[in-house]
Amino acid sequence: MHRVTNRAQAAVDFMLSYGIAFMVILIAIAVIFKTGLLNPLIIPPSCSALPGFSCSQYSINATTGILTFTFAQATGGTITIQGLSCSSQKNSTGDKPRYGNIYTKSNTIFYPANYDPANIITNLPTTTSETVKMYCYNGGGKATGALGNAFFGYIWLNYTISGYGAVTQEIASITGKYS
Repeated sequence: MHRVTNRAQAAVDFMLSYGIAFMVILIAIAVIFKTGLLNPLIIPPSCSALPGFSCSQYSINATTGILTFTFAQATGGTITIQGLSCSSQKNSTGDKPRYGNIYTKSNTIFYPANYDPANIITNLPTTTSETVKMYCYNGGGKATGALGNAFFGYIWLNYTISGYGAVTQEIASITGKYS
């Protein structure tokens, strides 16, 4: 009988010790998920510009899909901007936007109502930066999303450099969250 009591006591001690450890682990996992530490939507914002361009600030509005973007250029001369576009994907050849302003023009439908695209047709020397607004597009139309959700996209610029023809090129890829 004494041997059975020792075994029962050992089993109770074992279950109690490991049960408490198991409960502590479950509580820690619950706290981690509740605080969002393992949330895949927590992404570092980044703006990777191609050589000759830089980007410093940008944000995309969750309800309107309006991207506000500040960039500068160092192409070696003053550029005249003909249009800007933003899309969540590249077209099949990878050289233009897949959605929205696919020809990267200054048509008013691709820019916010209070923002006249004629204002972006400006001479931008290499020593200044420009803040612009445009709609971003995805397969569903304007790229809207839930507040805090991830956004991945590309920005194209249609411009001319004095003495050269028109150039439309991807100037940056962006990663961030809807705000």
